Amino acid sequence: MHIHIVDDDASIRESLKQLISAAGYRVSCYASGKNFLDHIDTISGCVIIDLRLTDMDGLALQRQLIADRVDVDVIVVSAYGDISHAVEAMRLGAVDFMEKPFDPDTLISRLNALTEATDAASRLQREARQRAALIDTLTPREKQVLTGIVDGKANKEVAANLGISARTVETHRVHIMQKLQANSLAQLVRIWLEATPHPEQA
Repeated sequence: MHIHIVDDDASIRESLKQLISAAGYRVSCYASGKNFLDHIDTISGCVIIDLRLTDMDGLALQRQLIADRVDVDVIVVSAYGDISHAVEAMRLGAVDFMEKPFDPDTLISRLNALTEATDAASRLQREARQRAALIDTLTPREKQVLTGIVDGKANKEVAANLGISARTVETHRVHIMQKLQANSLAQLVRIWLEATPHPEQA
């Protein structure tokens, strides 16, 4: 598995690289979120993201990976971690949130577990959280329209239920599909259904 390290502290990048390389992994390092995103087309495996980067925070980088549909496991690390950040990172699909300084053996054990994982359910759960995060970018009205759409209602029915025009519903629908990166109604419904196992995100 290829491990990517995104941290603006050169000494931490180097120490993590030596640690992870010694465990037999291929490692690439990036000094900023932008530098990492410049290589996004070749990214795979696992990315270790520092929560506080100089150009963008780790959670923003997570959201960008979701928007770009990059299929990687994410571990967020922070010297200033708190419960809210940890919850948000996990909600966005991170497999772990580790506070600095962390036990090197714990990190390597986590990477080994990811490498050996064969349980497809874990990946499906992560993808569901990511889709739920996309749905969270919708406005309250867009969520109402989306609910009507996935219930199989026509634009006129949705409009009547919400007390708005059918043209407004169609405008919302276009925005919804853009935000969720859906190219068809079927894909839109699939994204919704894959997110619904996590009702706390509905």
